[in-house]
Amino acid sequence: MLPLPFSSYVRVFNHNPPRGDLDFVLEEYRKYHHLIPRSNELLESYLSTGGFPNAIRDYVRTGRVKEGTLSDFLSAVISDLNKLRRSETFFKLTVRGILERTTIEFSYHTLSRSFGVGSVKTAISYVELLQKIYLLKVLEQVDLEGNPLPRKEKKFNFVNPLVYRAFSHWTSVNLTEEIRLVEGIVVNHLSRTYKTLYTKVRGEVDVVVRRRGELLGLEVKFGKVRQEKESTGEDEEDLPPEQGRGGRERDTCLFLSMLDTPHTVELKVMT
Repeated sequence: MLPLPFSSYVRVFNHNPPRGDLDFVLEEYRKYHHLIPRSNELLESYLSTGGFPNAIRDYVRTGRVKEGTLSDFLSAVISDLNKLRRSETFFKLTVRGILERTTIEFSYHTLSRSFGVGSVKTAISYVELLQKIYLLKVLEQVDLEGNPLPRKEKKFNFVNPLVYRAFSHWTSVNLTEEIRLVEGIVVNHLSRTYKTLYTKVRGEVDVVVRRRGELLGLEVKFGKVRQEKESTGEDEEDLPPEQGRGGRERDTCLFLSMLDTPHTVELKVMT
């Protein structure tokens, strides 16, 4: 069971946009612009609660998430580390390194050398651990045909804004700016259903989604005008947003509220 995705979160507050897959959202969003103001208000609160039940309860009661709720989350993570007999020091250094370069591409070598996470092998092992306990999403870089570029740098995103807040509190690293949190939300919502990647071949594209064998590039925007740009075109050469033909814009809050995103994962149990 994962934290509530935004499309489920808004329903807790009796906000009920229609939901569907990515194709549905891209085709139908124009009909629901009147839902943007309320969707945007709820996205602001989601940046604090991350869809965790205890955090939602805190926010409804007091307008903020209590430090005790963040501490409970950290205690659960540290308890898992101890059970797995992994180093809390290396884990914390890995978390700190990722926080300081949120949504900015870098390599395992950088994580190892610049942030003291032992050897490259050690850095890889702790990144893999974060992925296995559903706290981190790593985006691989691809070319315009979708071919992986394993020697290129990667992007590292914690899966939830509350995870960012708890880890920032734990490591004494300033919380990243909102645009990076929102980019992480978009990436991780999409990654629950689709293969997600990124490219820099013709300018950076925040996230590339593979669906039905085709690639779709999405650029996340958030600020005075909160919106997300879709790169569309007849072929994969049009992936960079500035080169896409027929490009459209839609508000990130509306995009997320309409995207039907699962909040459970299936685990294969060996018998």
